[in-house]
Amino acid sequence: MRVFHNCVKYINNYLPFTNHWLILIASIPVALSTGTLFVYSVYGTQLADKCQLDSSSAANLNISATLGSSFGAILAGFVTDTYGTQLPILISCFALSLGYKWIQWQYELGENSQVWQLLSAMFLIGVGSVSGYFSAIKAVTVNFPNLKATAQSVTIASFAISSLIFSFISTNLYHGNVGGFLSFMSNACFILMFIGFIFIRVDGNIDHDEDHYQNLEVGELNNTDDSTDATLLLATIVDENTNHIDKLRSMNIKETLTHSIFWFHYFIFAIVQGLGQMYIYSVGFILKAIHYYYADKLHNKSIPSLQTLQALHVSLIAIASFLGRLSSGPTSDFFVHKLNSQRHWVLIIGTVLMLIGHSLDIVKITSLTSDVHTVNLYLSIVSIVIGYAYGLSFTSYPAIVSDIFNMRNYSLIWGITYSAATIGLTIMTKVFGYVYDGNSTTWDEKLKDYVCAKGAACYSATFEITSGLCVLVIGSILGYIYHRSKL
Repeated sequence: MRVFHNCVKYINNYLPFTNHWLILIASIPVALSTGTLFVYSVYGTQLADKCQLDSSSAANLNISATLGSSFGAILAGFVTDTYGTQLPILISCFALSLGYKWIQWQYELGENSQVWQLLSAMFLIGVGSVSGYFSAIKAVTVNFPNLKATAQSVTIASFAISSLIFSFISTNLYHGNVGGFLSFMSNACFILMFIGFIFIRVDGNIDHDEDHYQNLEVGELNNTDDSTDATLLLATIVDENTNHIDKLRSMNIKETLTHSIFWFHYFIFAIVQGLGQMYIYSVGFILKAIHYYYADKLHNKSIPSLQTLQALHVSLIAIASFLGRLSSGPTSDFFVHKLNSQRHWVLIIGTVLMLIGHSLDIVKITSLTSDVHTVNLYLSIVSIVIGYAYGLSFTSYPAIVSDIFNMRNYSLIWGITYSAATIGLTIMTKVFGYVYDGNSTTWDEKLKDYVCAKGAACYSATFEITSGLCVLVIGSILGYIYHRSKL
């Protein structure tokens, strides 16, 4: 790895000038590229149909991508902290490009495709979706220490809007040509990530003496136009909190990973991520159940195509998540700097909204109305609420981690925390797949397969469980806020 690092340092001599504003701007194409992970909802059902995958096998693709993102998060955390931001961005550049090209090859093989290759490709996409993304987040964090949550929200919001942009391209330029669209994503991701490689240049710990971190005092440095000097700001990114939290900031990585506060945030993040990502990954199957119920069971001829419905909801989720992420940073900074409160209140707000969205999905709406447009409007509201809640909740976490723990190991700690998403998503998608497949009891002669013809009853039981988890998270965070206020 040191050899690659030295090669990158040599290449940097020929790259153009950069500063903290260019780093923030360059983080946008990086986030757009890595955010394509959630475009899976656009092509996922078509990929499953052509490769003859049931909902459980399709769920395994989601899990493989999440495993990849968990592995990539830890890898990127270590590499970013040690060697700087550029190597993880290069990893994303090649992982995303190869991953989408690999998926395209398997899609074109159809029923002759191999599941292990699909899983491997999704794993690569998962690695690529976080490696460069987390490097970009650290870069903007150290370059904007006084408004870190606001700066982070720009990068994180761009990640969310990615699925909307690529969904629009898929619908309007490729018109259902999944193979061509996957090829386009392979090329686009490579170009966008390479822009980030050129401008997002923040050195790692290996490039600085330990004295740089031991001698700096809080508030001693201001923003600098030199991206290398920005690394020195790591020691200054400290907000006003209790002495208990100050002790956490001085802990090494081993002490941090064995502390109960870390594991509390780890498992809360696992649940919150699982609640949001499960819906994002599964909305295609929710719409498939609704579409089949009205088109095949009730023979409604006015229903839009499944692809149109999927594109609509992916767009709604993307816009709502974008707005949630964009508003999370300023709201978080407002709580800290104006109200002298904790960033965890943003997480409370997001989880309450998540509870509302999941509770709405418990309702068996198809048994209440025969009007498909009313049902689509209802589900659109659900997608908007959950999308906004997910964006708001997720974006609060990087700043929470940077407030509590040692910034010298920020990327690694955040990367390990992010790996918790694997636990939440794996459990929740398995529950969704189990409930959905359990209700798929109707044989369809055209599809030569069992399908679920129960409408909203295909999935409502899943959201009864997840709504309970929302209540658990809200209660746990309120308990943490109360406990911390007493320290």
